[in-house]
Amino acid sequence: MPAKSSVFAVMSSRQRIPQSNARVPGAKEEFAGHAEPKGSAGHIVRKLRIADREIGEGRPCFVVAELSSNHQGDANVAARLIETAAICEVDAVKLQRRGDPSNILTREALNAPYVNERSFGSTYEAHRRALELPDEAWPKLQALAQARSLLFFATPYDPDSADFLARLHIPIVKVASCDVTNPPLLTAVARMGVPVFLSTGMSTEDEIDHAVRLIWRETTDLGLLHCISAYPTSNDEVNLRYMRRLGKRYDTLVGFSDHTRGIAIAVAAVTLGASVIEKHFTLDRSARGPDHASSLEPDGLRRLVRDIRNVEAALVVRPKAVLESERPVRARLAKSLATCRRIEAGEVIERSALCCKGPGTGLSPLLLDEVVGRHAKRAIPAGVLLEPEMLR
Repeated sequence: MPAKSSVFAVMSSRQRIPQSNARVPGAKEEFAGHAEPKGSAGHIVRKLRIADREIGEGRPCFVVAELSSNHQGDANVAARLIETAAICEVDAVKLQRRGDPSNILTREALNAPYVNERSFGSTYEAHRRALELPDEAWPKLQALAQARSLLFFATPYDPDSADFLARLHIPIVKVASCDVTNPPLLTAVARMGVPVFLSTGMSTEDEIDHAVRLIWRETTDLGLLHCISAYPTSNDEVNLRYMRRLGKRYDTLVGFSDHTRGIAIAVAAVTLGASVIEKHFTLDRSARGPDHASSLEPDGLRRLVRDIRNVEAALVVRPKAVLESERPVRARLAKSLATCRRIEAGEVIERSALCCKGPGTGLSPLLLDEVVGRHAKRAIPAGVLLEPEMLR
């Protein structure tokens, strides 16, 4: 009995997290017994079609500006965020839809005092309601994003919100990390008929397995976002290489929902194969609200997109060859076969008569064995580059 009491005491203080089974890291076959995914021959895809664009392997990284509640419930601020994100050249903007807070929180949680420098109400319910955009603002913001060539989508936090977004015909939907263990919402989202991004923060592998199975019952159009649900995330907690394990384990497109400070870690994720980068965005990091401090301001977002595109250009794979841009440098700095003493006309050229010197506009030193033993057509001074017409 005492042991049982101690277990209940622990469970009452925090939710019990199921422990993953011990496994050898790195093999996708560990994910055994999953529901057979729907789709052509049950194939899982590493590319997704979102509206008029394709994302995934071999395509540019899909950069998402997460507006979260940084609009502070004001549609005009949300519009400014969208306009500014477009100037920063992101691919998409994302909002969050909670609707009626009573759908996702108990009355006790809603009534909890919430008075701090970031709050918009004396209770958590008042705070959350103040940060929700009015229903009528959503179609207008969607139209604004589309006019600026941005994809517009959102994260629903309950099935009613998923229905609301479905009526807007958003081209993609995202599930937040906090709902990896929310089967009703996962099922509702998977049935929306659009690709799904699933964030995987604060979750065990077993919980992610279960969520993926549920989604695969309805659609294979799934991308998994590595995420650490700490705001901000310290660099030593990022575990960035785990993103690659996600891709191998589920054989699907992966990305990174980034909560670190700055842009370095998000750019590093692209070098490891992230097809999606999501970053919180605000007009003012000092503004009141829960997410501003861990968000990028416009200049930071602009630099993030710039650096991602620069890194992508550097990651393009091509056969190794001398580039046109290298030819002038090669001509100036590379080495050629040269004479290190005078060679008389008709003399058999010996190895001891030759050396390697710049510039690199003469015969390649790699032809040394072919030159040795040839005869000089004419006298060749010391310290000059060999040319084909000097030899017979």
